[in-house]
Amino acid sequence: MGLFDFLKNKEEQPDNSKNQQAVEFSVGDIIYTKTSGKLHLHKILAEDKDFECYHVLTYEPVDSLPASDDIDHLTVFVYHSPFAKTAFAGASLLTKKQIIADDLIGYHEYLRQTQEPDYYLPIANGYYKAALKLTDEGEHYDAIDSYSKAIDLFPQFFEAIDNRAFCKMDLGLWSDAIEDFKLSLKQNPNSLLAEFSIGECYFKMGDYENAKYQFEIAHNIDPNHQAPRQFLKKVNDILGKQ
Repeated sequence: MGLFDFLKNKEEQPDNSKNQQAVEFSVGDIIYTKTSGKLHLHKILAEDKDFECYHVLTYEPVDSLPASDDIDHLTVFVYHSPFAKTAFAGASLLTKKQIIADDLIGYHEYLRQTQEPDYYLPIANGYYKAALKLTDEGEHYDAIDSYSKAIDLFPQFFEAIDNRAFCKMDLGLWSDAIEDFKLSLKQNPNSLLAEFSIGECYFKMGDYENAKYQFEIAHNIDPNHQAPRQFLKKVNDILGKQ
């Protein structure tokens, strides 16, 4: 999806020409303005200090302020727009919410369209490092979300895809992990790690025929690697008894 697909329905910026003092909000803030009897809610995704602007996600206008828990269920109107800070001079703070991967798809598209990789790859790597820390802390769902941010910004990031799959394995989400490893193989074909791990997922699911097939692929990639040989023996022993 291109940049203009996200911006073609962009609402007009609030007219605060009578009060142009920049208002300071922070990332994750849910702010709102009122125009023509409607409330316009925005989520601050990022701050650009060089240009004194916010990058925001905008929800469909509402008639009344939602409860904090209901914000996650609001319809998104525009996934990304850059606004000068002065555009929100009359805005009010409603609450603060975590920025999740789905919030960032428009902003990430904007970065890919307008910036060189040298600019946004460190951002993707920052997501990745945060996910590694969350994984070490056992916060697998949050780690999955952080890996998803890295992958959304840089889809070729197969290491992040693999690690997201391992988090899903730790949670027993075998089918979801398989899909991630298949996605990783599209970016990094002939990966022993991904092919073997798909087999391990099938093995955990009790699908021994598909597990054997995957272990054979992994063994053919590296006949000297011990793990595929060991699991091939295990699965052949199981199939031999059926």
